[in-house]
Amino acid sequence: MRSNYEKCISASKCVLVPYRPEHVATYHDWMKDPGLLHVTGSEPLSMEEEVEMQQSWKEDIDKCTFIILAKDLCVEYGEDGGDRPNYILENLNAMIGDVNLFLSDEENDTDLDSDDDLWNKKETGASKELQKKEVIQKHAELDIMIAVKDYQRRGIGQEAAQLMMLYGAENLGIRRFFVKIKEENMASRNMFEQKLGFVQCNYVECFREVELEFRRETAGAIVGHLRQSFSSDLNMSTCSETSSRLKENS
Repeated sequence: MRSNYEKCISASKCVLVPYRPEHVATYHDWMKDPGLLHVTGSEPLSMEEEVEMQQSWKEDIDKCTFIILAKDLCVEYGEDGGDRPNYILENLNAMIGDVNLFLSDEENDTDLDSDDDLWNKKETGASKELQKKEVIQKHAELDIMIAVKDYQRRGIGQEAAQLMMLYGAENLGIRRFFVKIKEENMASRNMFEQKLGFVQCNYVECFREVELEFRRETAGAIVGHLRQSFSSDLNMSTCSETSSRLKENS
């Protein structure tokens, strides 16, 4: 998705950066792990296929992908105190996972508020560019992976999911997020159900897969809910601004 290709989002534990060609080699190595393939429901791809997928996802208006960086591994600025403008290249070694949104049209949008109510920035906090536009209501499947084992079960997945949901609600107008989780993956189920407030809405027996959802009447209601979860550590900026912003907050 081009709309997030220059966007970086940071909080206390992680930084989300757009999926770029420089990330593909590490991502490809992650996806050689049979365990990760199983829990993510993925098929192994060749390096060439991974490169093609990164390019196609960049252009796809219904796919939004960020790479998750561990904030404690990030190079924020040089030893001389100067800014490091090429933030993504400087922090390839901080990669620990990814988070995705797969957008599709909601089947039933008859209960939508009016456009003016839904996208009134003062009332909802939604992005200004979404005001006054014709609303085609979409929902999004949320998919998250912490690939580096040393960074699993440290609350980073939860924070990355919240950041992605905030981005999706505030910038894409998403008011319903859902996840599909293998029945036996209790760590993920507990995170989404107990910590993020998702509720079960479906079960697919043939795949032994549970579907959970988080839904509000408007995207703005989700924005308000999620912004309460973050302190002053929350920052959304362009990638070129991120290093200097992190320096200011360090």
